[in-house]
Amino acid sequence: MAYKKDRIYFRYQIVCRIGLFLLTAAVLAGCAVAPNPSIEVYMEPIVERFNAEIDPETGAATVVKKGVAVTIEPLDEIELFELTEDPRVNPYLILEKNGAVEPVYTVFEITVHNRDNRRVLVDDMAVLIDGNDTQYVNLSSDYFDTLYDNVNLSHNDTWSTGNPYAPATYHSYHGYYQSYVDAEALEWGRIVIEDSIFESGKLFSGAKRSGFLIFDRLPSDTTDIRIVVPQVRIIHSNGKEDRLEFKLDFRQILQPNSTHTR
Repeated sequence: MAYKKDRIYFRYQIVCRIGLFLLTAAVLAGCAVAPNPSIEVYMEPIVERFNAEIDPETGAATVVKKGVAVTIEPLDEIELFELTEDPRVNPYLILEKNGAVEPVYTVFEITVHNRDNRRVLVDDMAVLIDGNDTQYVNLSSDYFDTLYDNVNLSHNDTWSTGNPYAPATYHSYHGYYQSYVDAEALEWGRIVIEDSIFESGKLFSGAKRSGFLIFDRLPSDTTDIRIVVPQVRIIHSNGKEDRLEFKLDFRQILQPNSTHTR
């Protein structure tokens, strides 16, 4: 995931300096506490499922079929927080005045690698199924376009309070209303989504495609889940297709003594 972070850092090097200045000013003024992310809920792969190869350091699970490798890595709160230098522009988190950091979504990074096929097509729609057979579809680019287009900043006056984490007057359904304070920060958050979300596409031999699968945040009492990843199609020289389905299982774990109640 390092290349993804590097790309984001490059695009935000200017706004990062501004954000850090605002954060420091807020702390000195006593208006807000510096963000303090901590892992309350995390995901780990369930071993011995679908012949998945597990990376013990990252918790990523990889399944290989017919020369195509699919890797799913769960991202915890700290990894999401570290995506941007300026926490105000991070669309995956809510920053509260007491320094608490709350994830807005359940997020996985997916990498599809066409190791040795002539051509592979990969879709962008995945499904998450929990232990109660409740299904979640990953949130699409169109979803986020609509979400951001409907945010109303016209009555937001949090700058005058001197508190960059004060609640703003956004529509209640917008998950970031406690973090964003102006249109510029909101637009940078939109760019983060555009840069990181997984998109469908064509993969020639040796090519990879990576991005985030973003789901509505799961309740803390959710345990075992299954991700049915976007459909993969191998296109042969004669025009025929092999359709592959990849499934990977994870378990959501609530840290002991966690106060998380969602």
